[in-house]
Amino acid sequence: MGLVSSLWSIHLKTAVISALGGTYEAHYQILSQLGDRHAQEKAQNWSSRADQNLLVHVLNGLLTAWNISKYLPQPLSEIEKYLLCLGLTLHDYNKYSNGQGEETPKNRQVDEIINLCRDLGDKLKFELFWSEWQDYLPEIAYLAQNTQNKVGTNIYPANWPVPKIKDRRRLEIPLRRLVAFGDIAVHFSDPADIDTQTGGQRLREQLRFLNINKKLVYHRLRDTIGILSNGIHNATIKYAKELNWEPILFFAQGVIYLTPPDSETPDINKLQEFIWSQISGVLASKMMGGDIGFKREGKGLKVAPQTLELFSPAELIPKLPQVIEVKAANLKDPATPKRLEKLSLTETEREFLNKGADIRADRIAEFIFLAEKEFFGDSPEYINWILNQLGIQNKISPEQTQIQSGGVKYGWYHAAAYYVATHAYFKLEDISERIQIWAENLANWASENNLLPSYSSPIRDIFYEYSRQYLEVKGWESNQPLFSAEFTAYADAKTKGSKQPICSLSSGEFTSEDQMDSVVLFKPQQYSNKNALGGRQIKQ
Repeated sequence: MGLVSSLWSIHLKTAVISALGGTYEAHYQILSQLGDRHAQEKAQNWSSRADQNLLVHVLNGLLTAWNISKYLPQPLSEIEKYLLCLGLTLHDYNKYSNGQGEETPKNRQVDEIINLCRDLGDKLKFELFWSEWQDYLPEIAYLAQNTQNKVGTNIYPANWPVPKIKDRRRLEIPLRRLVAFGDIAVHFSDPADIDTQTGGQRLREQLRFLNINKKLVYHRLRDTIGILSNGIHNATIKYAKELNWEPILFFAQGVIYLTPPDSETPDINKLQEFIWSQISGVLASKMMGGDIGFKREGKGLKVAPQTLELFSPAELIPKLPQVIEVKAANLKDPATPKRLEKLSLTETEREFLNKGADIRADRIAEFIFLAEKEFFGDSPEYINWILNQLGIQNKISPEQTQIQSGGVKYGWYHAAAYYVATHAYFKLEDISERIQIWAENLANWASENNLLPSYSSPIRDIFYEYSRQYLEVKGWESNQPLFSAEFTAYADAKTKGSKQPICSLSSGEFTSEDQMDSVVLFKPQQYSNKNALGGRQIKQ
């Protein structure tokens, strides 16, 4: 609780102070007031970076240093943990002072540095975090002053008061090196910085000082497009955990990991398969819950093309009952009575069928009709198999099941109502159990008799191609997408005569399909760009 209160106090006083980024004008004004001879150069350099206030800067550094500390050969003591937190909190005391328009002490002015740290500790209410903090003020000030290796440091013990900590060597290693690691890491803007920027080499140097025998590796996406990127990142982190990779720094583009020194670069094909299984699994759970992938309208349940690509017929058929249970929920207004009205039936037949003309028959008919439409066509084998499963092969003929109008086979509603009327005592849950049994038996029977259509998954193939071009792991060869291919696909799709939509999120070179429903992640129509230039029709 003390830490939370102290951090809240820090928030109130540091959230408006810039640690990185900020405007050139603000930096130049403050530096000029302080008489800095390099005001213009520093203001230009500082303002060119991404914005990060002092609160975020400190918290990110703390989290990173804390995560690294668990790999130390000798764990931190309780006092050392306090010193790490407070030393890193004050490591940019000069930015706080400059933000107030005040000068900061020179590195040789040790007493002034300690007094400034005392004042800041009082303002930030360090006592809520650690009641003994003032007893260790020289250690806290030492860490705050000597975060970096060269600029502004004063690391000679003789220049500082005798510390209370028992072994002062622990101030240098591990504490100062942990603070330095955290401060270096928060300046990264991309996971690949560990290889492309000098900061990566400096982090490795700190690991050597800390005697942490680990490597730094990363994964990243060259493009980030929201939910898909998030799914790829989460799946890659999960895969990396199986390789004993520990994530320590997170970015919108990817993650930096600590890995064992003998870790090998993961195989791209195995990683692709794992990511696809994770993402398709999430999609599958949403589809089977009825959230996406299916649509029920006047002609019954429809399946989205993406759903048919995500599941093979043998996988999808046993899953249909739970979708129908969610989608066919019109208990007060079932479709079966309206369908039966379209059939030529005697009064005796209608009176008998009325006992089964409700939502129970709706669900049976929906399942039979959907499976026939998507997987079996007008297969006589399928029709006879269903009638036998229902036990009505001597009551309803195959020809009667195929009576249709407007694309709806009313005959299957006839068969379903007959079955329910024969078992009028069945409750809705009983019907659901039987539909599930039929679905599982149907998948097995159709597979054994080679009656199911061939299965392919273009969406999976496209995803694999996307991940090959955009996903990068340290050690892989670069596989940059061809700009010419992307530009050609974009230009072709934008012509007025084109029937090919463009993904409203990525606008890339990959094949896209119209959505079954106008369901978007953002404000309706705000991100639609699938029209020909100058066109008016909006597609989702």
